[in-house]
Order: sequence, then structure tokens, then C-alpha cells
Amino acid sequence: MAKNKQKATLNSRDILGKKTLILGEAGTGKTRLVAKLLQELMVLINPEKITIIDLAPKKVSGIGGKITDHVSMPPEVRYLSPTNVYAPRLTGTSPEEILHYATLNKRAMEPLFNKYIQNATEALVVNDVTLYLHAGNLETISKCARLANTFLATAYYGSRLEKDLGTGISSREKQLTDELAALMNLVVRIGQSTRILSGEL
Repeated sequence: MAKNKQKATLNSRDILGKKTLILGEAGTGKTRLVAKLLQELMVLINPEKITIIDLAPKKVSGIGGKITDHVSMPPEVRYLSPTNVYAPRLTGTSPEEILHYATLNKRAMEPLFNKYIQNATEALVVNDVTLYLHAGNLETISKCARLANTFLATAYYGSRLEKDLGTGISSREKQLTDELAALMNLVVRIGQSTRILSGEL
């Protein structure tokens, strides 16, 4: 990631027509930021041309939470979310259980991406893409990103959830997130401040 600069706020005009990935540790406000950007995008883009794939689980120990926790969803927006989402490393008590939850997530999430691929809209927002990447295929995400004129996703990137009982999903998650970031026009790291890691504003 060649560029590294601070920016006080990020707005929808910064991401319009771009592929943007928001990275951050658990609990740093990634979903809150994407909800804010979504509200602004709905002014710039017809809500009927926006798809949201919300992969986040319900809040567990203050971690997680869906976009709809922060913003009311107009009926015109196509909102897709699995019925059940698991937080494998938070709820799994054995390597087998963690991998089982990751596989269940993939099975529930992949049809949503395929639905978008079959009927793409101008803008696509994906919340918590890393939950799919535990067991899913990066090419599915990159294909969705290519189809969208404006692509915005959040991804976990940190150490707080690193412990995976030797399953390897944490290292896989980081590797695929790095590969996804390399495909983006704009990569934003949030924490104590918003930091633009790559791209031009």
C-alpha cells in the first residue's frame, strides 16, 4: 500500500465511482462509518440502484452489529442478509466447531453474492466481508466488485480476534483481505483516526 495519509472524515463523494475497502480492528466503528456513507450515497445514487449485502452478526460482547442498527433502510434499497450469521472465533469452542461455523457462513452468504452477480446494481455495499472469506472464495467478491461502479466494503483487520485454535482461518482472512485490498482504488484504515492507506482523494 503505497500511500499513507490522515483524513479527518470520509464522505460519499470520496468513494463514488471507486472500489473502497474500510479496514479496522473489532469495535472501531467500521459499520457505523459505512452506514454514514450509505446515507450520503442514497442522495447521490437512486436507492433502487444500491444493493447491500450485510454479513455482520448480531452484536456479541460489543463486537459486530448490522448496518440496520445505525440507519433505517428505505424499501427501494435491495438489502440482503443471511438469516443466521455466526462469529466463529467468538462462539466456537473447538477447532472443529470454528470450522463448522465458518462453513455454515459460507453456505448462507454465497447465494447472496450470486444473486448480485446475476442482477448487479450500480452500487454495492458489503458489511463484514471477512466473515465470508474465512471459507469463501475471493474471486466471488472480486467479481462483485468489478460489476459495481461504486463498491464499498468493510473488513476486520487486527489482532483482537486472532486466536482461532489452530484452524488457520485468521491467517487466511488476513491474506485474502490483503489480496482484496490490492484490487481496490481506495483503502481506509480506521482506529484512533481515519487513515487513507492507498488511493487518491
